[in-house]
Amino acid sequence: MFMGFGACQPVQGDRNRGFLSRKNCHLPEFAVLPRMSTARLEQELRKLSHDDLVRAGRFRFAPVERLGKRVYCVAVDKRAADKAREAGHSVLWRAENGDFLTALERAAAKHFAEEAAFALARRSPEMSAMRRFDGRQMVVLSGLATGFGMLVWQFPQTAGAVLTLLFATLFLSMSALRLMALRPPLECAPPPQLTDAQLPVYSVLVPLYKEPAVLHQITASLKALDYPADRLDIKLVVEEDDDITRSALADIALPDHFEVITVPDIGPHTKPKALNHALHLSRGELVTIFDAEDIPHPRQLRIAAEHFAAAPENLACLQARLTWYNANETWLTRLFAIEYASHFEVILPMLAEMEVPLPLGGTSNHFRLDALKGVGGWDPFNVTEDADLGFRLARAGWRTGCLPSVTWEEACCTVRPWILQRARWMKGWMQTWLVHMRRPLAFMREAGAGGLFTLHGMLGAEVFAALAHPFFVAITLRDVIVGGSGETDLWATVETALGAMVLAAGYGATMLCGALGLYRRGLLKLWPWLLALPLYWMLLSAAAWLALWDFLFRPHHWRKTQHGVSSLVTATQTVNDAAGT
Repeated sequence: MFMGFGACQPVQGDRNRGFLSRKNCHLPEFAVLPRMSTARLEQELRKLSHDDLVRAGRFRFAPVERLGKRVYCVAVDKRAADKAREAGHSVLWRAENGDFLTALERAAAKHFAEEAAFALARRSPEMSAMRRFDGRQMVVLSGLATGFGMLVWQFPQTAGAVLTLLFATLFLSMSALRLMALRPPLECAPPPQLTDAQLPVYSVLVPLYKEPAVLHQITASLKALDYPADRLDIKLVVEEDDDITRSALADIALPDHFEVITVPDIGPHTKPKALNHALHLSRGELVTIFDAEDIPHPRQLRIAAEHFAAAPENLACLQARLTWYNANETWLTRLFAIEYASHFEVILPMLAEMEVPLPLGGTSNHFRLDALKGVGGWDPFNVTEDADLGFRLARAGWRTGCLPSVTWEEACCTVRPWILQRARWMKGWMQTWLVHMRRPLAFMREAGAGGLFTLHGMLGAEVFAALAHPFFVAITLRDVIVGGSGETDLWATVETALGAMVLAAGYGATMLCGALGLYRRGLLKLWPWLLALPLYWMLLSAAAWLALWDFLFRPHHWRKTQHGVSSLVTATQTVNDAAGT
């Protein structure tokens, strides 16, 4: 029930008596209801409480007047009218969906944006990356730095041995994770197919920022989705200061189930804030995210809906598999394709089978809307909001799985944009690791041993290993080639052998995992590029050090990746290929 809206007053005047008389229980059909103007809609919506505005955004009906205990509403369509009646209200006016959205944005956009930007930090500050460190972390980090500095000063050889063992353990744990993932996947029967009438309403959020080059591609991909239009709720989410994208969108003919949502310039200028804002206006029971350059498989939403329908109720999220449509464009895209094939075709399926938290990718995540809202949506201050969300879902008792469907993306073709993109990812992993290590015991209790396994093994280890890798390689090569500093004691020999073994295990496990991923993805023709992975790891190290700089001095800055630079394949070709896959 709607509670506390101040707009509702007893209805006055003869013009309403025919509809509102207590003796007249038969309200007219929705199609013949009088239409409410945008100006009146805005006036009425401005009087609503926060909860009423949230319901208005999702269900597209709003309370307007009250006669005794009876509430009378305005609704945009029959589905909205049915929702109002389920809440025990009567629908007396109708409105065009576009007019309702315009009025709602005028009345509540700033309120929604404020909520989108700061709600998580206010309600659960320990879960927000607004702060880099909390007090206890500063004490622990300062103590560790001081203690290790004293060890280096007093016992430099011992300090070197400690570092060697620490990084050897780190690298070997990553190698063990990759080797574990080589096991054959479990065979699962496909879920029962749903008819169009059984499919739920699906919201699709597409955050856009300065993306005119790929607008025709993403809109073509969304139009190609094999899902009933009357059950699709597609939001193209643009920033208030992005005149370029909004102008380009105005020249594109969009179907009725597409809506353009403008995000007010409040709070951090990040993708997760934009998604949180759009979430206030999402109508679906299920919701997914696509990036501006994405080309999802046309049946992806249908497949996800069928999996959710057959899954236990604690399954909150399904991560589709990501790959590159320009995988063979440059040497860098080939190496990038190997990494993605390893991650999405080998490692994530293993983690899903183990039912441990998944560090999500930033696109093609499919959610139950209630679960997503229940954990507070995305963290606007975390630049890898996807990875963080995977752990927050797990801490709240939800499970994440993998979806057997693919989305094609555009890989960075040259080194500079690749490093900038990867630096943002690694900075976000630093943020995520620190956020969930603020209360280690609470994290262990809520996410379990599996949560620690993926938090440390997938995020923490990746970042720290990338930072240490060039130094570890340099020292190991020095010891192997020139005998280090000339020492001949037993530890020097063990240290050299350990370093060589760690590098061999790390490169070997990565290549095996990459080869299996290429095989499963159908990209085995790229196998010779597995030999270039040590070079790729050096690029990862460069990105990690830039990420550390950004984390210390620009923690919430979003390094934007430019899309639409690849000319290898057109959107039409890829959509046609997808439809036939």
